[in-house]
Amino acid sequence: MKKILTLLFVILAAITLIGCDHDDPTDNYRYEQVTKTLFVYMPWTGSKTSSNGSLTDYFDANIKSMQNAINTNGGLKATDIIVYKASSASQAVMFRMRYNITLNKCELDTLNVNAPYNAITKENLTSLLNQVNSYSNTGYYSILVGCHGSGWTPRGSDSTMPRASRAFGGQGVDLQYDLSDMSYAIANSAMKKVEFVSFDDCYMANVETAYELRDVTNYLVASTSEVMGDGFPYDTLFKYMLGTPDYDNICKTFYTYYTNNSYPYGSLSAIKCGDAIKQMASVMKDINTTYTFDQSKLSSVQYLDGYDNNVFFDLESYVDQLGVTAPLSTNFKTALDNLVPFKVCTQYIYTAYTNSYRAETDPKNPYNTFKVNTFSGITISDPTLNKTVVESKKNTAWWQATH
Repeated sequence: MKKILTLLFVILAAITLIGCDHDDPTDNYRYEQVTKTLFVYMPWTGSKTSSNGSLTDYFDANIKSMQNAINTNGGLKATDIIVYKASSASQAVMFRMRYNITLNKCELDTLNVNAPYNAITKENLTSLLNQVNSYSNTGYYSILVGCHGSGWTPRGSDSTMPRASRAFGGQGVDLQYDLSDMSYAIANSAMKKVEFVSFDDCYMANVETAYELRDVTNYLVASTSEVMGDGFPYDTLFKYMLGTPDYDNICKTFYTYYTNNSYPYGSLSAIKCGDAIKQMASVMKDINTTYTFDQSKLSSVQYLDGYDNNVFFDLESYVDQLGVTAPLSTNFKTALDNLVPFKVCTQYIYTAYTNSYRAETDPKNPYNTFKVNTFSGITISDPTLNKTVVESKKNTAWWQATH
């Protein structure tokens, strides 16, 4: 009996020693340290009952492209990337992209398989931003939004969001945000203010959006027009969003990708908020006090959307048609140059809205394109007569500050 106990003790001791010699290899992995946070927000883009029109497949491709970019560039530039990705109107997952220095690769670390705050309200968005802060309390934040987009227009204004394009939220009024919801959420969350808000969505580069976000972000990165379903070319562009953002190269990389694409259409701008958009509002108030737009000239203003009754017009083209002269024209040009330091646009813009009466179109896609002759990188809706928004535009903070 004593021999058996002695033998058992020896075996247990050997097992213990073997266990000590084979620690979990993951304990030895080293991960890149982070000092900044990028929140990638991909809310549900279908309807409450259907995935038709959802951008989920595009988002999956976008996430893989982000991983590829991180691997290619050998790291995150000290940026903690927190992703929220919805798979339905009531289900979402949150995860972190982190860089394993030991293995030289990007890994996805699940934070919550049943992410909270799915209902689309400003209070839930505020709570979601606080949740991000609890995961990544760096004190330096940026936000990248991927979804559908219809600019500043109130939720429910566009009931025909195109499948292959990007409006701020999903399909149906209950799944859409107003722009004021975003500014409220940032201001009332622990973030308070962010470096940039980037919309990989349609129609978000406008004075109304920039002014709404004036106190909660330094930059607005967005398109004046529709964004193709592929969205931003994250394989080559994402590195410029990490660390200290390189807005010039964000725009240039977008342009290079789409000019070499089978659908060579797109625009992107980096717009200063804060004092720059406030200065533009002051200049436009002076202009509006002196000049009144002649609606007979509306057809001469460069439009940058595909609606039959246009909503989004190039800001510089609009001021030109107002007939503004010096010194106000000089003040305007100075304010515009400061407001939009970086912008790109292809010769033609694509729209999912088909019609046959546009005067100048790309022969390759004559019914779904229009030519861009004037591009300042930002739009304005002051001259629109679109009955859906002609009155609601007067409720924007921009209109109230400039009229």
